Amino acid sequence: MQRTSSKVPQRQHNEDRMRRADSWLERSIQAKHAEDEGSGDIENTGLACERFVFLWIAFNAAYGYDLVDEEADDSYPEERMKFEKFLHEIVKLDHGEIIERILWDQYAGPVRVLLNNKYVFQPFWEWVRGSSRGRGWKHKFEIERGRANRALQKRMVHSVLEIVFRRLYVLRNQIFHGGATFGTGWGKDQVRQGSRLMASLVPAVLDIMRADIEANPDTDIWGKVAYPRINESGE
Repeated sequence: MQRTSSKVPQRQHNEDRMRRADSWLERSIQAKHAEDEGSGDIENTGLACERFVFLWIAFNAAYGYDLVDEEADDSYPEERMKFEKFLHEIVKLDHGEIIERILWDQYAGPVRVLLNNKYVFQPFWEWVRGSSRGRGWKHKFEIERGRANRALQKRMVHSVLEIVFRRLYVLRNQIFHGGATFGTGWGKDQVRQGSRLMASLVPAVLDIMRADIEANPDTDIWGKVAYPRINESGE
């Protein structure tokens, strides 16, 4: 029997999002094993790209929720506000401070690479396209990098995580929308670093969500998935 989304219990939404996220995370681990056994630079970069894709889908499966609300008014939060709220909940529930340790432990590596890389800074591409939103991108770049460094010094986890994911999202768009050459090209270093960082952050995010859902299977803070399982039987 099929059900409308409103009839699907919140508990099932939570179960479905975690099962889906875990399935893509497992696939990313398989890609990592293949990457470790790779025999060449192009092959390894290509596998890192594959791993990044699988990790982002896992993350999106956990984060994504129903964006359609016919009863919503003009105050319905925009996508960025939803994303910031999601990251805020993750940091708030990270009682073991796992995210903080990841960001600080990897600051000298992939985090610094992202913060210093204009090619994963959206205003730069707005400038390249001739958009007015790209004006002063260099100044904006330095301001955001300075804000990130101050947040790192003060251990402001949410601020750092938000900036990092903004950069990762640009990298995600480059890959998902065909803006990068598979396995080669100028973007191979950022693909490798982005994949490495996502490989640490995504499992941590899923573990934090899992602990919350196991403590309260009916929690609604993660919302409803965009594509619910409307059949009574499993997927």
